[in-house]
Amino acid sequence: MTFRVAAVTAVAAMATIGMSTASAHPSAAAAAPRANSAVAHRIVGFGKHFGHATNGATTDYNWAGYAQTGANGSAKTTSATWTVPTLSTKYNGYSSTWVGVDGFNNSYLTQTGTEADVVNGQVQYDAWWEVITPSDEAPETLFSTLTVKPGDSITASVTTTGSKSTMKLVDNTTGKSASHTASYKGPGSSAEWIQEDTDVNGDISAAPDWHSITFSNILRNGANPDLQSSQSLDIVDQNGTQETSTSAPNSAGNGFTTTWLATGTPTPVD
Repeated sequence: MTFRVAAVTAVAAMATIGMSTASAHPSAAAAAPRANSAVAHRIVGFGKHFGHATNGATTDYNWAGYAQTGANGSAKTTSATWTVPTLSTKYNGYSSTWVGVDGFNNSYLTQTGTEADVVNGQVQYDAWWEVITPSDEAPETLFSTLTVKPGDSITASVTTTGSKSTMKLVDNTTGKSASHTASYKGPGSSAEWIQEDTDVNGDISAAPDWHSITFSNILRNGANPDLQSSQSLDIVDQNGTQETSTSAPNSAGNGFTTTWLATGTPTPVD
């Protein structure tokens, strides 16, 4: 099926479901210690900030990258590889790189990825998973057994079965991996490959300078997704500042690069 971008009219709630050996994510809001925070990765502002960036991508307050949508059941698995960025700014800011199923055009989302943050002038890097449903809300959860560092090559995958989702990260540099399986009954109507300004304690963060992120070896349902430029997203904050520039897909249709342009202004979540 050919996937296409569709506007989001409802904001997803968050949940982490099931048992895991991972610990709760100790991230933070723009000026607060990470230990007191709740971290979210839902799409924010798409319905009311619908427009186009200078490169023609559809804009959103917190997601950059690519999203493909289709009928229920058309997105079952997703995966990609990227390199954890080296942050070069000192102001507090939070960024996430991830793959997911659902979340773009419905109120479910299963996802996993890495986080690159600056907290009180100190950089912090984490690996995490999260499950969102319409009725339950909770922050992302760390993979406590997986330590990631800038420069590490990461392969992330999400596999859904209709009743469960398995979220897995592999650090190709160290050879270590972590995974979590949770109950999941999302419709499977979208797949995403996203670089995000993280929602922390109800505010979309300012973006630390992560330079650029290249997503490669992208798969959807085990096959080349044949990405189209019309499926791309860029972050534009509430003041109209374009924070990212997402490239056209590579010639194979299974990769792209998104580039940091600006810090942006922290944006309250509705």
